[in-house]
Amino acid sequence: MESPKPRLVHRIRSWPRTVLVSIAVVLLLLIAARIALPYAVERMVNQRLREIPGYAGHVADVDISLFRGAYTMHRLEIYRVSGEVREPFVFARLIDFSVAWRELFRRKVVSDILVDQGEITFVAGATEAESQKDLDRRWQDVLKDLFPLEITHFEMTSGMVRYQDTKAKPEVDLFVKNANVVATGLRNRPDEGAGEFPATISIRGDSLGGGKLAIEIAADPLAPQPHFHLSAKIDDVNLPDLNDSLRAYANVDVGKGTFRMAAEMAGKDGGFQGYVKPFFEGIEFNNIEDEKKGVLSRIWESTVQGLAWLVKNKQRDQIGTRVPFEGQFGDTKMGLLATIANLFRHGFIRAFNPTVEGSINPENILPSGKSADGKDVADTKTDPAPAEKAPAARASSATGRTTERLKDK
Repeated sequence: MESPKPRLVHRIRSWPRTVLVSIAVVLLLLIAARIALPYAVERMVNQRLREIPGYAGHVADVDISLFRGAYTMHRLEIYRVSGEVREPFVFARLIDFSVAWRELFRRKVVSDILVDQGEITFVAGATEAESQKDLDRRWQDVLKDLFPLEITHFEMTSGMVRYQDTKAKPEVDLFVKNANVVATGLRNRPDEGAGEFPATISIRGDSLGGGKLAIEIAADPLAPQPHFHLSAKIDDVNLPDLNDSLRAYANVDVGKGTFRMAAEMAGKDGGFQGYVKPFFEGIEFNNIEDEKKGVLSRIWESTVQGLAWLVKNKQRDQIGTRVPFEGQFGDTKMGLLATIANLFRHGFIRAFNPTVEGSINPENILPSGKSADGKDVADTKTDPAPAEKAPAARASSATGRTTERLKDK
């Protein structure tokens, strides 16, 4: 009769092999699942992109990083289905979506998104089929499905925003390229120690004509009504490069000149106000295309040239004005009379400067768009002179920060 001891030894010796086999099977299953996961996610993403009403999209590849809690889409393209537009509405060489681990310590499950070479193209055509400018709830639903966690940090490098007007004659093609965008604190609240505006958005890019665009935004993204402060500047745009747009919308063109602009805007509780200050420097209307123009076109261009000379600041060789606006979202009121008066003010009394004033305070805006202190946004301000390029001073408030970043640029 076999003793129980050898049986026990045999059983004990067999345990490690069983455990090893079990571990090996589990590992193989995990490896197989890891290999299959990107293909499964890719199919799910492409299926969702095909379900966008009026549009269809596709991604070429999807990568998964379990360690980072991330997935990456390569070559995202979204086209209009029932239309004649050949340019993709949305394109991105790479989109990386990952869990923001740092926010877990604050009991938040949110995400970071990095986009490389992201592009969006709007097209205004003669018909609906030739147009591509839909921005509505369908895109919010797509974003929620593709990026299920709320986004707290967004970054884009080498991006482009493009606007084409194919019904204009000649056709208009405007763009901002080499756009770099950094948005932080998108899911933070003011009571979390981040001040009145917990979110900041910084945009830099190159416009048509070699101009340099800079936009700074401070906002409370979780406010029930838009609550923000925006400062913007664009400098050194070569006007002849905008001749297609000038011919299409104003029936004039130029042979020489530079455009620059400064703007500021703020909103709170449904109301908003702000201003735009455009400047045209060293304009010459004569160019080699004049000989091909008809009589009426020449008369019109001569009239515009005469008016431009009339309101021009001769010392600066510059035409400029300040365009005030206010109102409620969906009901904008422009200060037309103030704009015309400011043309003559700039030319004959006191010139405006192509700088951000820092005169728009969101805390001073009523729901109607009027100022709480009773002052009119159309009142001319003594705006700051252009400063030497230097690091922007830190301000005590987010409103000050957005303004200060652009005043010295």
